[in-house]
Amino acid sequence: MNYNFSFVPIRLEASKPRPNWVQRVEESGLVWHGAGADSYWNENEHLVFSLDAAETLEAAANELHGMCLDACEQIICRDWWHKLAISDDLASIIQSSWTAQDFSLYGRFDLAWDGIGTPKLLEYNADTPTSLLEAAVIQWDWLKDCYPSSDQLNSLHEALVERWKTLPDPLIHLACAWDLPEDRQTIAYLAETAEQAGKAVNLMDMAEIGYSEEGRFTDSIERPIDRLFKLYPWEWLVKEPFFAEIGAERSRFIEPAWKMMLSNKALLPILWELNPNHPLLLPATRTREEMSRLGISQWVEKPIYGREGGGISLCEFGKAIAQGTGQAESSEMIYQKRTPLFQAGGRHFVWGLWMVDDTCCALSARGDQSPITGNMSRFHPHRIG
Repeated sequence: MNYNFSFVPIRLEASKPRPNWVQRVEESGLVWHGAGADSYWNENEHLVFSLDAAETLEAAANELHGMCLDACEQIICRDWWHKLAISDDLASIIQSSWTAQDFSLYGRFDLAWDGIGTPKLLEYNADTPTSLLEAAVIQWDWLKDCYPSSDQLNSLHEALVERWKTLPDPLIHLACAWDLPEDRQTIAYLAETAEQAGKAVNLMDMAEIGYSEEGRFTDSIERPIDRLFKLYPWEWLVKEPFFAEIGAERSRFIEPAWKMMLSNKALLPILWELNPNHPLLLPATRTREEMSRLGISQWVEKPIYGREGGGISLCEFGKAIAQGTGQAESSEMIYQKRTPLFQAGGRHFVWGLWMVDDTCCALSARGDQSPITGNMSRFHPHRIG
């Protein structure tokens, strides 16, 4: 890959919020936005990318996706399940899902890049990435309202609609933990894209999923579920009483079971092992001692499962200097070299690169005063200019 850095790639610009922005975003489905001076959805400022910068991030995501798929193949061929802390029975389901190439819809890479050198992979949110509506629709509406002559790295909505069309199933069930507003918002948007693809949809709480005597998962009116999008992590799903029944029903789940290899942060040391010194990767290990042996004194400790910064610590010489809010979802940790984030306006920015099937089709940005992105890190729209 060739990178061109003869430009000022990224800048933060002040912008005037639309007078009716709350009404506009709510009309488009964004009910979880905040309306205060430090709201989650931010129109007071936005990111401006040069075309070269946007294409650099897009190319990086596409290359990383290929590397991740190769890593999945290597995990299976080399029987590396222990490196992911995955049990033998779970490995069997994952391997069957990978061999069958069960349908995958979307995922999001989180990348660090301050405009110098090459982008770096922070992690791959391949199972339950949120902020989807904001990335696909809300920032696009903002662009058309505020900068109609500018462009945006964003064909996410269209890509989702086209991807749904490849499924033969006429009815798609979409489920989440219903008491989480952001998750309800996300599956409501995905249901809209499925409807635009000609599908009938049914939204439900995960708790409403039943199991019939015929060995089929069912909805609240006891219809068999032919295809289920579940905004519910596989590591939670394996703890549910009905997990033992997944077996023959495995292929009905979206995201598929094989995504457990990609959404597990223990993938990061595997990627480094398979692709040492790759310019898009950061050194990553399974122990602190390995980090120290590499001569690295600044690293990030991450639980292999976790969301929105939960359980993450930034360390210098083995001591935590910053910690994310929330709890870790795993006692298993990995260690990754710390890298500079883009900083502007007193915030640290992480770039989200959205994949549908095997192609990057959108860019999003989250900024926070903390160097650890959390649940309330502000979403900043972007334009190319």
